[in-house]
Amino acid sequence: MRMDRLIAASFTHAEAKAYRGFVPTMEQLESTEQVGIDILRHLPPLAAACAPMSAVYAARLQNLAKLPCYVVAGSLRVRNTYVFGDGKPFDGRKVLSESNSSWDGHAWVVIGCYLADISLFRTVNAGKAHPLLSMHVRREFGEGRGLMIAKQSDVPLSGLYYLPQYVLTEEQVAGLYRGAMRLFS
Repeated sequence: MRMDRLIAASFTHAEAKAYRGFVPTMEQLESTEQVGIDILRHLPPLAAACAPMSAVYAARLQNLAKLPCYVVAGSLRVRNTYVFGDGKPFDGRKVLSESNSSWDGHAWVVIGCYLADISLFRTVNAGKAHPLLSMHVRREFGEGRGLMIAKQSDVPLSGLYYLPQYVLTEEQVAGLYRGAMRLFS
């Protein structure tokens, strides 16, 4: 599904329109990278924590860098194989509003036409990822990476396919943020 429609479903049509027109500057992208690096430096290594890590990242981007961004939930494929999620629809309002260890999807952040994934490499580095994903990430990106920021249109060139299925609401991001602060402190 298109990002602007997912944003409109969780926020407003005005925010969806603003999303379509927002292109971050180089300075804003540098801030995006610095905020992500700072989070990775201060959060303890924890694999399979994509939703809380993405919530922390988005909250910090909004508060510190004043960037309009959204936490997206969905599925992730390496070429034709799903490594997180299965591409089938799910009730994001329900699944991501409660503690749900059975959800096997993935979460990331979008900032205009950019995708930022703060948890993928951490999960791979911890040895907790699907073997195909681990092999692919090591081959495509190398060892020890921490943060991926790329134009959404360029990401498939790396063999990764992010399938957005739901944009988390402000309340869901705030709840995950509070939970993450308790979890990570």
